[in-house]
Amino acid sequence: MAKADCVVKGGLVVSGQGITRADVLVGDGIIQQVGENLEAPKTVDASGKYVFPGIIDAHNHPVYADKMDTFSLAAAYGGVTTIIPFFGNLAAWGTSGKTSEVIKKMIEEGERISYLDFAIHGTFVAEDDVRAEIPRLIKMGVPSFKVFMTYPKRGMMMPDDKMLAAMAAAAAEGGLAMVHAENGYAIDYLVEKFTAEGKVSREYFMPSQPNILEVDAVQRAATYALLTDCPLYCVHLSAREMPEIMMQMKQEGRRIYGETCPQYLSLTNQAVLERGALGKVGPPLREKEDNEAIWRGLASHAIDTVASDSCDVKAEQKEWGGASTDFVTGPGARPGPNNIFEARFGAPSVEPMLQVVYHDGVNDGRITLTRLVQAMCENPAKIFGLYPKKGILQEGSDADIVVFDPTVPHTISVDGMHGNADFTLFEGKEVTGAAVFSMQRGEVLIENGQLRRKQGSARFLLGDRNLAAYARKGYPVA
Repeated sequence: MAKADCVVKGGLVVSGQGITRADVLVGDGIIQQVGENLEAPKTVDASGKYVFPGIIDAHNHPVYADKMDTFSLAAAYGGVTTIIPFFGNLAAWGTSGKTSEVIKKMIEEGERISYLDFAIHGTFVAEDDVRAEIPRLIKMGVPSFKVFMTYPKRGMMMPDDKMLAAMAAAAAEGGLAMVHAENGYAIDYLVEKFTAEGKVSREYFMPSQPNILEVDAVQRAATYALLTDCPLYCVHLSAREMPEIMMQMKQEGRRIYGETCPQYLSLTNQAVLERGALGKVGPPLREKEDNEAIWRGLASHAIDTVASDSCDVKAEQKEWGGASTDFVTGPGARPGPNNIFEARFGAPSVEPMLQVVYHDGVNDGRITLTRLVQAMCENPAKIFGLYPKKGILQEGSDADIVVFDPTVPHTISVDGMHGNADFTLFEGKEVTGAAVFSMQRGEVLIENGQLRRKQGSARFLLGDRNLAAYARKGYPVA
């Protein structure tokens, strides 16, 4: 055994299998032992606290107000130790060129400026040569990619024939397909209909993207995945119908995984009605009945992961509609467009994510603590080929550790956040529980509310093709 550097002592160690009072011994950047009465030169006192594996945020977009530097900083303050952003040839994100070329640049940039270890998902649009690009990405250590089934007018939607080709290419190479599942043509039809009728104010946003269009797209993507023998990951599920549909397909033996986000667990369309353009995300925030159904789906294992889908935009970046008298309110508020359909999608969510899921999920009895760790640590690591290097506290794993104090009261506010975004949809939300210490590969990240790690320490994580292929074999995520 290598010489130990420190021990996280006296806490309750949480895994997907249970909770154990144990010490975690760290040396040479890895976990050397989990057990009782362990000693090391430095002690991190975790008495009365939980000890989690580092949170993995498997869905985020550091391409707006926050890039990999400030985005990873905000994530670190939220207890996240690994991020998996999306990059590709996408004009809406300000990137261009072959997806493999874009990702190569982002790997180089990320290793230079990120505070956190990171993997990457590819993103494809219609003009991409998926048959050539997917093998390149997988050789680069990027075994997962996303296609959009919506936003045709933004140039983002992948036609069905090319989506089938992409899934077939992924299946042949051991990759994993991801879909933003909404019926884009139907949404555009409704938007055009409402616009022609002069119905462009905020109350028409949610009706322009009804639940049935998410249901339709997920079922269509699942059919294509079945035909091509490709494992499928459905991002940001929001509609109340989805847990039952996902569970049915899982019971049929489909290799399908579902993700949701804190905004779809704890926010409703009321945020749009109150804050206008700031609350515009895709899929839309829905109703309380949808929140509760998604919570039940997470608890029942119909939904596998929670990720942020954080787009760290500023309020002014939400305003595609020009000058207006339709004002949003609250910290960071700016005038929003009269036409809600012209506003930019997206909202920041990575920093408060763990607090929101813990408070509304564990404190309110909707999920167990072990389920939180499954959904936010173990399952994303397993699905995206990072397990057991990441996602678990066991001998030989990276020493990515979060100490979580369940007694800390906190009021979420943009004033206390660490990225460049100037609003949060969780403004004023009172929560109990917070990450109070974290480390990555044995190096302290956050301690006493201060960032301790310097830039340049982050590593690009190769998504292991063989590990990702476990999904093809029905790899048992919890």
